[in-house]
Amino acid sequence: MIDNKKEYVEQLRYLVKEGRVTEAVALLQRDLEQATGEEERAEIWFELGVIYNGVADFPRALNCFNAVLRVNRDHLQARAYVEMINGILNYYSRELLNP
Repeated sequence: MIDNKKEYVEQLRYLVKEGRVTEAVALLQRDLEQATGEEERAEIWFELGVIYNGVADFPRALNCFNAVLRVNRDHLQARAYVEMINGILNYYSRELLNP
């Protein structure tokens, strides 16, 4: 990732907002390949998870957030996303199945 993390994240979110999700993901995957430490990888996984969650690709988002938690079990934001996504994926309503 570039030195100024805040600007980088803003750039990624701008790309997503403009519908250039594939480009944002490609940038993060490139950074993931170049990352040298586990903490740096965890930050990149987190940003990937946020993007995947934003486009409702919940299985990929869940994988990303779980990768963050493998490095840092106390990452509160990643844990919150995992709980939210699991709630979405486990949602069941008889009314929706039997109108």
